[in-house]
Amino acid sequence: MNRNELESFWSEILRSDKPTERQFNEIATAIVEVHSSGDTRFRQHITNRLKQITDRTQTSFGTDSLDISTARLLVADEMGFETWDDLTKAIGDPTASAKPTLFQYSIAAMARGDFSALESMVGGSEKFHDQIVYWYEKGYFADEEGTLAEVFSAACMLGHPRTAEYLLDKGVDPYEGMKTGLSGFHYAASSGRLDVIKLLIDRKVPMEVENMYGGTVFGQAIWSAVNEYTPDHAEIVERLIEAGAVVDDGYLEWWEKQDVPSAEKKRVAEALKRHDDI
Repeated sequence: MNRNELESFWSEILRSDKPTERQFNEIATAIVEVHSSGDTRFRQHITNRLKQITDRTQTSFGTDSLDISTARLLVADEMGFETWDDLTKAIGDPTASAKPTLFQYSIAAMARGDFSALESMVGGSEKFHDQIVYWYEKGYFADEEGTLAEVFSAACMLGHPRTAEYLLDKGVDPYEGMKTGLSGFHYAASSGRLDVIKLLIDRKVPMEVENMYGGTVFGQAIWSAVNEYTPDHAEIVERLIEAGAVVDDGYLEWWEKQDVPSAEKKRVAEALKRHDDI
């Protein structure tokens, strides 16, 4: 089994009616198999996840190999449980939450800011919107307002303007979902999601709220235009300036020193000059 097959296997089990302990154990076994295959990207992902668990529990793990007990712990953690026993007890408890297993996974994923994992597990970008709407209309978010706010941030980061608009219409606070230190607006600026930026500007979402680094949405956008470049970053910077974003003195001089594609450099410089001339 390779990494993509493991991801599909995970998603299939999470979307089934009532996953069993045996199925979750099969996931753990598959994790060990893929880790042993030498997939560098997957091994780094596992290292990062184990570090998160270590930071939370002070439990240390080896980095060279992965045994089944550690893989089971990873599966439990992905589902929002501290131990494998906690997971298996919940699976066998007839009084446990009637909410789907996939939704339970989403709660844990949003708590750790794993936005891409949620999109993957619901079946990919083409199914993201319908899944969120379905959960909302079924009332699953009624006692999960924090999770819903993080889903808004996820929609912005992943480039789902229809979902972001739907959640705004339902009254979600665009700055409530900042467990990871960035709001949905900051994430859209970081990821180069122009359609989301247009939506949030049109909806007059405030731009001057700061992220965990002290950056406004404009500050995030222009930093990302250098460090996380996408073809849409120049227009994002333009639109934020045109919408009235606060631009501190010195940005033009700083921008001129950055190593970015020439067309983008010229376009952003002109937007900054127009702002300075106002």
